[in-house]
Amino acid sequence: MTHSSFLQDELKISEQIDGDRVILTLFGALSVTTVPYFRQAVQPYLERNLAVIVLDFEGVTKIVSRGVGAAIDMAVQAKKQGGKLRLENVGKYGRSLYIQGVHLVADVPELEGFEP
Repeated sequence: MTHSSFLQDELKISEQIDGDRVILTLFGALSVTTVPYFRQAVQPYLERNLAVIVLDFEGVTKIVSRGVGAAIDMAVQAKKQGGKLRLENVGKYGRSLYIQGVHLVADVPELEGFEP
């Protein structure tokens, strides 16, 4: 799956399904122009009531607050359905994700004990 816009932001998402768990690896920008695609690409997995949806941020080159908000919304939806959203390899985006409270609704191992 890929999305790109006239603003040159591009987001690719690859999937790896393992039973009731899926790993979605993100490559590119999680920007204003790619967030709708991001939501659209992840929504089917939320609707399948998987136990764990992993978003792997290792290939993310940019993330804006709207992207963080989308991840928060997805985490809340997963939790309501008895599953969980896990963010991995957040790296340099850890501080921003922490400040915006992602760790309060999603499982973000890198932010355990994090102090901004």
